[in-house]
Amino acid sequence: MKARFAASRLAEQFEAAGIPDAAFEAELLVRAAAGISRSAYFAGASLDDEALRRLDELAARRLRREPAAYLIGKREFYGREFVVTPATLIPRPETELLVECVLEAAEERSVPPTVVDVGTGCGCIAVTVALERPFLRVVATDISPAAASVAWENARRHGARVDIVVGDLLSPVRTADIVAANLPYIPTEELRQLEPELREWEPWVAFDGGPSGTDLIERLLGECVARRVSFAAVEVGYGQAARVRRCAERLGASTETRTDLAGIERVVVARWA
Repeated sequence: MKARFAASRLAEQFEAAGIPDAAFEAELLVRAAAGISRSAYFAGASLDDEALRRLDELAARRLRREPAAYLIGKREFYGREFVVTPATLIPRPETELLVECVLEAAEERSVPPTVVDVGTGCGCIAVTVALERPFLRVVATDISPAAASVAWENARRHGARVDIVVGDLLSPVRTADIVAANLPYIPTEELRQLEPELREWEPWVAFDGGPSGTDLIERLLGECVARRVSFAAVEVGYGQAARVRRCAERLGASTETRTDLAGIERVVVARWA
């Protein structure tokens, strides 16, 4: 069976089941099952019986709403592939904005700063920053040893110089110049309203932002002051930017927001003199 025909049939099943981005996800699973590149897929590659068997298994799991990234074990971020497991949050495109903020801040320094990625998960932020700006010292922290292990694997695969340490927020590091963080920001009471892919498969610890949704973010900002951090960029959820800015300003920072492609205030930047 031609790969594109198999993907077309699978996309129809996904659409009927209400799975978002049905055509893209069907193509992704077909290519994973067949072990073919995108160019081979469009060039007319076929699936043998073994590939079709693998595809049936992947499709059944996806129809149970297991995320495609976990099924194939990877997700693209900033033009690179990163290993992901159920121990880590799946990278989202909007988080690339956070990386851009950090890269801009690093370029403003006359002396190479130390960048700390707090709550690194699979390490996509830390590894990307380290590869884009090899002159920086990059540290990544995560409270989960399992997530830190995945981050270490991604750093190894990409040849990125990143120090990865296990611990809560900034507690494992003594100093930091620039802090980047994509911490949990969904209010606890809203967790059960998430779509099945998030609610049933991705780690809740990566979503639960406490009663307000910004509990961890606000605690991190306080730790930034204690460690004399001069720049912090934090990802926030819809409608949270104003609250986070007020918190940072109470702590003596000047603030601004960055908007993602969907028009949502996605990143709050805080600067301390």
